[in-house]
Amino acid sequence: MAYLRRLGLVDFRNYIRADVHLAGGITVFMGGNGEGKSNLLEAVYLAATGRSHRTAHEGEVIRHGSRATRVRAQVARRGRDEELEVTVNREAERTVIRMRVNGVEMPRGAVLGRLPVVVAGPWDLDLVRGPGGVRRRLLDGSLSQLSPAYFFALHRYHRVVVQRNAELRRRRGDGLEPWDAQLVALGVRITARRADHVRRIGPHATAWFERFGGRGNLEVVYRPSWQGSTDEERAAHARAELERMRADEYQRGVTLSGPHRDEVEFLLGGVPLRAHGSQGQWRTATLAVRLAERAVMAAEMGVRPVLLLDDALAELDPERQRKFLDAQDEGQTLVTATTLPPLARPVQAFRVEAGTLLEGEWSFPSAIS
Repeated sequence: MAYLRRLGLVDFRNYIRADVHLAGGITVFMGGNGEGKSNLLEAVYLAATGRSHRTAHEGEVIRHGSRATRVRAQVARRGRDEELEVTVNREAERTVIRMRVNGVEMPRGAVLGRLPVVVAGPWDLDLVRGPGGVRRRLLDGSLSQLSPAYFFALHRYHRVVVQRNAELRRRRGDGLEPWDAQLVALGVRITARRADHVRRIGPHATAWFERFGGRGNLEVVYRPSWQGSTDEERAAHARAELERMRADEYQRGVTLSGPHRDEVEFLLGGVPLRAHGSQGQWRTATLAVRLAERAVMAAEMGVRPVLLLDDALAELDPERQRKFLDAQDEGQTLVTATTLPPLARPVQAFRVEAGTLLEGEWSFPSAIS
């Protein structure tokens, strides 16, 4: 498994400094709202991916009154230790993020996957009820950790879309051909990888949903813009779609077909979960999908990602909370909560109060010390 041994923070959110030594298995961060529990998981995610899962503006993670923050993560993986470091600096009017591995600065794409993570939280209800971009990020987040090639293809694809949109707004008829060629070549690769990923996630999601007491058959369905069972078929369909939409694209000045408009749908008993499921079913389904994501990443990478549960269990009843946590018997799981039911075995635990941590233990007969 991938195992986070130690987390160090300087001027991160409400932490002036923190140095946390972590055990394997389950670690629980307990405390009231606003004390800093979620900030710890955000720091782990930032160290792993170079991005925050809570804000689109990483400068917000810098503690008020400071100009920079630093997160260090000591990671054990396949018998080796590495130190991942992320610094976020305010420089002039922009935010600069730098990533290092064992002191050597590296681009984000070279760091992704060194500490594989899967994060779940209350916002995951948007996987069911939110816009398609939320579900596309579900796929892209795990695939980027799995494959540097996917990450770079996705990055280049979005740059091509921006350049192609600019060409559409110029309304010239002879400038799209090179952008179309790149759009199709990159988009077909992305589509094929996403389709395979969803096929692998689906059975795991179905099994976890049933394990946690969900009623009905949960399915995860990928609906790409470009259809086909081979790259050649997808490319032919892509070129046909671009030609069909050409006039509308010139009128609107945006690219109307491609992976940036793909959709992922959750079905329960063959009908859309969004329209017919209860909020309890939504919550169980999204947790099942996150655990499916973790299982697929573990199978492909050979290491089990660290599972970050950011207040993700709050809406489950105590029995389902217990069942969920007791099922996490492999890999490392970091949990934030205001309260939890007694568990079947002792776990590492911290009380979080105003950016400080007190270590204790949470077990079946006792509460946190």
